[in-house]
Amino acid sequence: MSLDLRLIRQAQVLSQQGSFSRAAEALGIAQPTLSRSIKDLEDELGLKLFSRHRYGVAPTDFGNLFLQQATMVVAQVADLEREVALAKGLNKGELSVAFGPYAAEALLPKCLRRFASVHPSVRLRIQVDALETLGRSLRARSADIVVGEASVLEGDEAIEVVAKLAPVRAYVLARSGHPLAAFANVSMADVLDYPFVQIARLPPRVLKPILTGRRARKARSPMTPPFPAIECPTVPLGVAAIIDSNALMLASLGMLRRELNGGRVVPVLHEQWMRSDWAIMRLRGRTLGPAATAFVSELHRAHEAVQAEESTLGRRWALGAPSTRKRAVGNTRLSAPKA
Repeated sequence: MSLDLRLIRQAQVLSQQGSFSRAAEALGIAQPTLSRSIKDLEDELGLKLFSRHRYGVAPTDFGNLFLQQATMVVAQVADLEREVALAKGLNKGELSVAFGPYAAEALLPKCLRRFASVHPSVRLRIQVDALETLGRSLRARSADIVVGEASVLEGDEAIEVVAKLAPVRAYVLARSGHPLAAFANVSMADVLDYPFVQIARLPPRVLKPILTGRRARKARSPMTPPFPAIECPTVPLGVAAIIDSNALMLASLGMLRRELNGGRVVPVLHEQWMRSDWAIMRLRGRTLGPAATAFVSELHRAHEAVQAEESTLGRRWALGAPSTRKRAVGNTRLSAPKA
């Protein structure tokens, strides 16, 4: 028996979509064509892969077993095809990169401009995913590399760190007229008096000190806002939430440089644990092609530019205790910008 990989891939999509109409649309083929393909595959196997019902289709018990094994086979064939292409020295084709939301906001704008200019023949696909989905993107081969929080994925034996990126400082930021903007000293418990905007899901190493501050806040007063009060998928949406309200968010200064320069937002708190922990990662043992290697180089250049920008902004929004600001709970102090 010789199975057609094309039919197996179509069966995979049908299983994922749960209906012939949605699967045909995802595959870009006519529904009758897909129906014939699945029938041909089932006839070749001599067993039913799917049971039909009024809402669509579902894999049979044998179908689940078959598709589980077939997924591994298809992935291995894709890897083999990719290795053959690399051995031929092909540097065109496609590259898929997945980013966590913070890393995407900081690095992508600087990285894409140069990569698109220097490598116009490469088709680049960018995904911005929640942290917990980045590992799945690598395993599914839907991403060649991922860029995001290392602490979430670096303990995974299937994932290999290509490079760690030096930390970027983060701050709690607020609109310029926010009540906390008048204080020289602000604590995490003070911050949690106000709604907190969370960008996607924070990693445990960041979430832990925030929740410690939340417990301190609840001990002081039972009237505690929910955490997070607002959850956004991107930094710009988070900025929109804080710019005209008393909500606060965590981000680097460079991510809000326009708002900082325009006097619309100010940093109110920085603590040592408020920093990035980004890494460039791949599936263990999977070779990086020329396009991926070039993209990694551009990521390093972009990160260096981000570090330089953050250093400049950090000096402008220097730690200090200007006489014009009041004293509040805590021991971290931030000044208004220097002239």
